[in-house]
This record gives sequence, structure tokens and C-alpha cells, in this order.
Amino acid sequence: MQNIPPHIIPHRVQYDSLEALNYSGAKELLKSPAHYRLYIDGEREATKALRVGSYVHALVLDPAKVDAAFAIAPSVDRRTKDGKAAYEAFTSSLQPGVTVLSAEEAAESLLIASAAKGCITRHGFKFKATELMFLTTYMEANIKAAIDAVGEDGYLYDLKTCEDASPAGFLKAVRAYRYNLQANFYKAAYYAGFKEPVLGFRFICVEKESLQTAVYELGPDLMAYGYTDFVKAVDSYKACLASGEWPGYSQDIQTLDLNKAPTEAAAPINLDRKSTRLNSSH
Repeated sequence: MQNIPPHIIPHRVQYDSLEALNYSGAKELLKSPAHYRLYIDGEREATKALRVGSYVHALVLDPAKVDAAFAIAPSVDRRTKDGKAAYEAFTSSLQPGVTVLSAEEAAESLLIASAAKGCITRHGFKFKATELMFLTTYMEANIKAAIDAVGEDGYLYDLKTCEDASPAGFLKAVRAYRYNLQANFYKAAYYAGFKEPVLGFRFICVEKESLQTAVYELGPDLMAYGYTDFVKAVDSYKACLASGEWPGYSQDIQTLDLNKAPTEAAAPINLDRKSTRLNSSH
């Protein structure tokens, strides 16, 4: 990266500690503000998926930091005296904040990372920034983003490890995890922070079992819904900060039916001013 502006966040711990709306928080906020507070105040479980995903991202996007940020646990029988001693010696040598993976997790990660690198090479993608974390403002709200890669071609990129990377499988994941919200969130945050037009947002997908890869962009309908969700999340975040209240689901009796959108999940939050729209250039 060149000409790093002052709002760049160099470390993940610092990024996580900042009070600002991010994509993951926005997903929870769209359930209800109460869900958002539970997400912010709760502890993150160090799952295998999180460890493998983090290691894959580092191997592909930030290899210079791999040795300092990750360690592979020795394959020893910790029930034996020698195995227990070897593992204790290993853990005592670790620096704070290092992520420990098993040998099996590391091997799986290396295969996935190799497939991802091959996909990037085949498509000729060139990145001018990777693992870009920053804080900015949008609609007078503090937002933060952790973007996997900024392409020299004007696109933003996100690396996904998937159970099913087929078009149908990834579309299901888009709906389940609101990846269209992520695309809109990161596009808006990047433009707000750097004032550079964004041509689009692409997902580089690797299927964990088969190691098959695919690259996807989201169509206009999905992006339009994601934009609506993004603005709603920012509006709700601002309103809750202003009021100091983080309501849960509406207590009114609601009707659900096919081909009919449900009513708002959370109690309504009123704002004094209208939301602004995204600049069409990004």
C-alpha cells in the first residue's frame, strides 16, 4: 500500500476494539438492535472455520505476516508425559495473539490457499492493497471495514471458503449471510474513505472439499436489496446511539405469508432526517 492515510487501522485487535458499525454488526442490527448489542458485548468463539479462514486469508493476501500471526501445534499425544511436556513447551513459546492451528487444519488451509492463488493468477487479478482495515464516516455515522483486496482494475474483492461454490450454492449463501449487504457496505465505506470510484464487488470462492473455484459478481436486484439493507442498518445504528435504546423484536402481533414481505423484525426507530443515497460512481 502507498500513501497510507491516517484512518487506516494496522492491527485486527485495534479494529475490533473500535466502536463503529461494520458489516457483521449490520447483519445483527437488521435482526434487531438488541441482537447487535449482544454481538458487540459477546465473546467470539475461536472455531475451526474461523481459524482456517483466517489462515487462508493470510496465506493468500498477507503472507509476510503468516509466521508472526500463526503457529502449528505439534502432533503429540498430550495424554503422555512426553507429549504433554512438548505441548507445554510449544505454548509457552507463543507470543500473545498468535492463532494456533492443528496440523490437519494447517494442511487443509494450505490446499485452499493454493487453489485461491491459482484462481487469482488465472484471472490476472492484481491488487494494490490487501487486508485493508479502516475507519470512516457515512451518513454522519462512524463505520469501519475490513476489505480483503482492492484491485488495480477498480474492483473490490472478497475471498470466501465455501461448502458449495456452485452458482446455486453460493446464491444460497448470499441470501443466508447477506453478502449483498457486505458488497454494498464495503463499496460505500471505500468510497467514503478514499474518494475513489468502485466499479464493482467480486467474490473469489473456493470450495473446501473439491477445491473448485469460482468468481462471482452480484446482479442489480441483489445489489439493490443489499443497498436498502445497508442504509436501513446505518439509520438504525444512528438512531439507537442517539436514543441510547436498543430494542428487540416488535411486540405487535404480525402476519406472515407466502409472497408477502414480513413486517420489520425490530421495533420501529424514527429518524429526523432522510437518508442520503450512495454516489452512483461507486
